[in-house]
Amino acid sequence: MSYTSFSVAAPGRAYDGVTVGSDQWNELLGKQMAILEAAGTEQLLSGYAAAIGKFVNVNKYESVEKSSTVIAQLAAAQLIEVEASGPFISFEEWFELIG
Repeated sequence: MSYTSFSVAAPGRAYDGVTVGSDQWNELLGKQMAILEAAGTEQLLSGYAAAIGKFVNVNKYESVEKSSTVIAQLAAAQLIEVEASGPFISFEEWFELIG
């Protein structure tokens, strides 16, 4: 069963002092994308929320375990600092849960 997660995060410490578009930045971004690709991540939405100064991502995974692995690997490599991450469900599913 697939799992869809909603995450709010900031760039990790690995990006500190790195110029956007530089070779070092491209290398870090490539490493980040490789972690997502290795887990078979389907990025449904990814962008910067200026009002909160964080990146927001909605990703679909094959399982909860794949999602947890991605978060752990990105954090361990200091590529992201996760503020929140958890399940993302539709209004219809939410209404079913609340009765």
